Amino acid sequence: MSGEIAIVGYDACLPAGRERVEIDSFLRSGTSAVVDVSREEMVAAGVPESDFGREGYVARSARAAWSPETARHLAGLTPHELAITDPQHLLFLDCCIGALHDAGMSPDSVRGREIGVVGGIGMGLYAGQSLDSYFTTRLQRDLAMRDQLAFPEILIGNSSDHCVGRVSYRLGLIGPSVNVQTACSTALAAVEHAVLLLRSGRVDTVLAGAAALYFPDRRGYQWERGGILSPTGECRAFDSRADGTVGGSGGGVFVLRRHEDAVADGNTIHGVIEGVYSASDGAQRASYAAPAFDGQVRVIRRAMADASVGPDDIAYVEGHGTGTTVGDIVELGALHEVFGTRRDPLPVGSVKPALGHLDTAAGIASLVNVLLGLKRGWMPPTVHFEELNADAREWIAQPSFRPVPLPTGTARVGVSCFGASGTSVHLVLSAGRARPGEPGDGPDVRGRERLSIDVGGAAGRAPAPAADEVGGDAGRMSAPAPQPAADEAGANGAARPEDGPRSRPGREEIVSGLVEVLRQRGDFAHLSDDQLLEVGLLDFGIDSVDLLAVVNLIHKRWGVVLEVLDLLTAENVEAIVDMVEQGLDE
Repeated sequence: MSGEIAIVGYDACLPAGRERVEIDSFLRSGTSAVVDVSREEMVAAGVPESDFGREGYVARSARAAWSPETARHLAGLTPHELAITDPQHLLFLDCCIGALHDAGMSPDSVRGREIGVVGGIGMGLYAGQSLDSYFTTRLQRDLAMRDQLAFPEILIGNSSDHCVGRVSYRLGLIGPSVNVQTACSTALAAVEHAVLLLRSGRVDTVLAGAAALYFPDRRGYQWERGGILSPTGECRAFDSRADGTVGGSGGGVFVLRRHEDAVADGNTIHGVIEGVYSASDGAQRASYAAPAFDGQVRVIRRAMADASVGPDDIAYVEGHGTGTTVGDIVELGALHEVFGTRRDPLPVGSVKPALGHLDTAAGIASLVNVLLGLKRGWMPPTVHFEELNADAREWIAQPSFRPVPLPTGTARVGVSCFGASGTSVHLVLSAGRARPGEPGDGPDVRGRERLSIDVGGAAGRAPAPAADEVGGDAGRMSAPAPQPAADEAGANGAARPEDGPRSRPGREEIVSGLVEVLRQRGDFAHLSDDQLLEVGLLDFGIDSVDLLAVVNLIHKRWGVVLEVLDLLTAENVEAIVDMVEQGLDE
């Protein structure tokens, strides 16, 4: 079973718009959806003047133009259910159905199927000094409605525990239904959980995503010294002027399937998750909510190991990039630690200055930005970025104020989300490369088609970049055009099975490759290479993700197909080497 997971459909509602072409056009334009909120709008939305009249109140935000009234897929809900349910639940449901339609699956066709649903809703990061929610700002203040409500329906309609369950109930899905809440990393944590479900064989399709709306929906935020929010109302990720982040609202859902299943069924493939890893930062940070250098380094390295790629194989990283002074420096430092051996600088960007920080749905904006970038063949510049902080100018990770071209059909992109909860997630994504001879080999399956770059006199829109337009001046951290991995090589330059005939590897090469990947993933520092060959993998508790990565490496490097069960039943690593050699001889 391959570890690659295909994104076969998705639906998102972002401050840039709801239609995919609309979102793409906005991101190309290089503008920001963070706008001023007028006094009249805040009064009409119910924001007390005692709030927005305070010193330090910043009346700016990025808002997705969505409401239950404008939703596309909520026709089956009663007016009462619509009225008492947190709109974040409804947005998530709306996007789940929209994503299924995008994947060619009608709600009727999935009823009764073991399809999983994984997701979470907003945590109220931008509520100021309160934990405002739909319940506290609407239902609790509506005395007439409160008299008509029973506690269970208030709980079901407004507790985060019931958001995902509502989707499974409404659509009749009987697969795993799991609520995920890890703060800013919720969306990608949901995606990672979905990947694990698919790789385990538990299900063949999973819906994964998040939704975050703030209440009231037209408001700003209270700036506090030492907090993460910007006093100027602009998010300037990675820039020397960065002073904090700015809130936004939105959400989205992705339909995920195993890559081989998607290809066999002729699904359109928007992108392929080749590697993913999430972990807690633990206690290796200055305080509970502080960014953790070691934690970020660990998840990025392990996601890359899961994908069997090295530092030179990554064309671009979509960073967490919140625009906070400490957070940005820690993130760039972690990237330098991981990618410092690259031949060329690493292009890095963040979508948050363009769309705002979408709370638990931040990973939705990041992943959509990358999927559109892979499709068009270039990533837009980071809005508001002009000059890198002096402390990071000699590091390998280099943000750009110009478009970044991606190698056609071969680009791999990293995506990071780091939660204030301490849960960090990184994934490695590609446009998808159908192997020769597989069913459905073509533009839709491989996802290699590129959107035309229509500048057509549109003011302010970024044109398709020429090779010499990438990055900027030396003082602004230029980022040369990323090169494809040498000869389409896999991890450590090893040939892929699809590269064609190659010489049979010797036993020493197989031993060296397995020992290298196992040392990256297991606690084998006290063993010599010879001793490691005598170890059974279960003896050192290597988890299923690591075992899948070893299986993936064996297949990509030597063309031998093994299953995780083969590794588990092998007496020791030496026996796995024997299996590989036997596979080469068949």
